[in-house]
Amino acid sequence: MSLQASFISLDGRRLASALAGQVVGGEVQVHEEVGSTSDLARELGAAGYAHGVVIFAECQTSGRGRRENRWSAPPGQDLLCSILLRPSVRMEHWARLTTMAALGICRAIEITTALRPEIKWPNDVFIQDKKCAGILAETFTGEGGAYMVLGIGLNINTDSYPPELRDIATSLRLANGDGRLLDRNLVAIALLKQIDRLLPLWEHGYGSVIDEVRRRSRLLGHVVKARVEGREVEGMASDLTEEGHLLLTLADGSALTLTSAEQVRMT
Repeated sequence: MSLQASFISLDGRRLASALAGQVVGGEVQVHEEVGSTSDLARELGAAGYAHGVVIFAECQTSGRGRRENRWSAPPGQDLLCSILLRPSVRMEHWARLTTMAALGICRAIEITTALRPEIKWPNDVFIQDKKCAGILAETFTGEGGAYMVLGIGLNINTDSYPPELRDIATSLRLANGDGRLLDRNLVAIALLKQIDRLLPLWEHGYGSVIDEVRRRSRLLGHVVKARVEGREVEGMASDLTEEGHLLLTLADGSALTLTSAEQVRMT
């Protein structure tokens, strides 16, 4: 690769060797530059590629998050990946993937650093009150039937952000505070191992996932505002349902269950 020497490049052979025998990572692709790892994974899914293929990119030119928000990262510093999945579980449970991915990210961060991440419902991971990771799970149909693409952006070695992001974004390197580069291969391996371990709980055992996510929640116990279908609601984030939806207790004592939201923030 032509990345600068200060970067610890992703090593496809090293990743494949460490993930050998897993479902997630049975095939690993590392690209220097793509438009979007999720778009490439979607193409592979439409062409009939197998469950568990993982695509990494050192650089994305058209990366995106939820609601078509752009996900940008400097080349060679962070972790940009997408996983092609063909779930065998009932389709009404496919939405659980985002929650499992958030938990997998948290575990991987704790395995490779001394940091303590938190999950901000529905699809973000925070460290020290700043976002370090985002998740996008999408469903498509192609050759071989319906499939999912799980896109993950995890900030690892970025050491500076533009003014508009400095107060809301961080990386593992910045949060560590010692300035040292992290080996992104180790983080990638830990992440994919954790996701591989969580997938068997997708349908049976998902309650244990929710129990751990509750303990790691950034929102529970706090008053939050959320924008839902164009209107703003406010309430105490009191619990997660068995499906991982956010339960709000409103000012009048009534309960509101959020299955999704355009924007969620603590007040």
